[in-house]
Amino acid sequence: MRGYPEGVIGVSLTELAQPLSSLLITVTSSGGGLAQTKCILTAPPPPPGPAWGTEYCDGFTPISAPKA
Repeated sequence: MRGYPEGVIGVSLTELAQPLSSLLITVTSSGGGLAQTKCILTAPPPPPGPAWGTEYCDGFTPISAPKA
């Protein structure tokens, strides 16, 4: 997938909207970097399920960690 960082060691999934319409995917790399993408789950065609794939996801973009 476009922009997927090397050395990913952690993944977080966040549901967006009610009912579930998309997922926000955040990954952490071994170098401490964070990147995110959003994947649409309800866009036709094809319907969600086995035919669903990465064409419904944006590319990963680097993000900054939230300030404590």
